[in-house]
Amino acid sequence: MSRKLLVLIHTVSPLLDVFDKLGAALLPGVQLMHILDEPLLEFERQRERPASEISARLQTHVAMAEQVGADVVLVTCSSVSPNVDDVRLEASIPVVKIDEAMIAQAITEGSQIGVVATAASTLEPTRQLLQSQAGVSGKKIEIELALVENALPALLSGDGAAHDNLVKKAVLELAQRVDVVVLAQASMARVLKVIPKAERKVPILSSPHLALEQVRQLLATAQ
Repeated sequence: MSRKLLVLIHTVSPLLDVFDKLGAALLPGVQLMHILDEPLLEFERQRERPASEISARLQTHVAMAEQVGADVVLVTCSSVSPNVDDVRLEASIPVVKIDEAMIAQAITEGSQIGVVATAASTLEPTRQLLQSQAGVSGKKIEIELALVENALPALLSGDGAAHDNLVKKAVLELAQRVDVVVLAQASMARVLKVIPKAERKVPILSSPHLALEQVRQLLATAQ
């Protein structure tokens, strides 16, 4: 049996190490290959850009993954998750959104949902995904959004501790008013390490583990 290949598309560099470690633990025997496109996130933030241009750029990466024999592609940037729907129409292999499994679980956890993000561009896509999934599930929800403005620059400049402290504070404040907190970006999952379980009054969901479980199921059925 040939070795399975997962190609991951990232827009921030810290996630390469995160997924290498998680992949080794959760997807033993699966080869991981990374595509890092840091300009893509800035490209998306330029709101005058039509969505079709973002989708076309993603499609180029997915086509490359197909050419090297990928079984599944995982797009780890929540800001461009809405564009994955367009890309899937052209892809011959499964293309997974980093946050779709997390969103589905959040809907089952409660009706008051808090969303914490460190990139403003992630808030609206996450809200839309939550509302869409709630509609599919026939559930009425209320969403509260929280942006931690200085956290992502700190992380990208190498100050992970500052990032974690800022996000932790926002998460714990929001947790007082909601049933579940969603960490909107994969890069935020690291914050769970600095929030003791005793301080978690509600479920705090992050996407990497849940997304890789979704990938694992897809790989199990891949020919």
